[in-house]
Amino acid sequence: MRRLLIDACCGPCALVAMDFFRSPEYGVHWFFYNPNIHPYREYRRRLESFEELMRQEGAEYTVLPYQPEEWIRGVAFREESRCEICYRLRLRRAADFALEEGMEALTTTLFASPYQDHELIELLGRSVSRSRGLEFLAWDGRGGYRQALELARERGMYTQPYCGCLLSERERYDRSARKRED
Repeated sequence: MRRLLIDACCGPCALVAMDFFRSPEYGVHWFFYNPNIHPYREYRRRLESFEELMRQEGAEYTVLPYQPEEWIRGVAFREESRCEICYRLRLRRAADFALEEGMEALTTTLFASPYQDHELIELLGRSVSRSRGLEFLAWDGRGGYRQALELARERGMYTQPYCGCLLSERERYDRSARKRED
């Protein structure tokens, strides 16, 4: 059995990954580190939803302390690259944890979302994992995303309306602030 660390962004996306990686081939450990989520009340809602899912499923998981200053320092004056910076920050922290805990592989629930840049996540994930001697598992969970949202709602889980960062929240509600496509 391969020991796999799954970086989790939220409960609904974790549902997709749970279904995808439910196999005797993997010994799964979940990892929640999301310094990008703002404001703090939003972070708490997502964390509580994630932890409740982990308890219901009897899953092993680790939550690192909330440190939004790490994300803020990373993206300050580089707002246009914030997604890349955020992915890299989270994947590095997850890979370091996986290495410390003797895991063999790493992946992320970000692959469940149709709103994330899968190619960039895979590129960064492979680079970060390779540098630590880990295997990075890219997968496509977008096909299960809508069904997972329905299941999350049925289970009373919180489903968030934006990616998590302050800038994505602004883009969600202020059309004039949305990222420009060149």
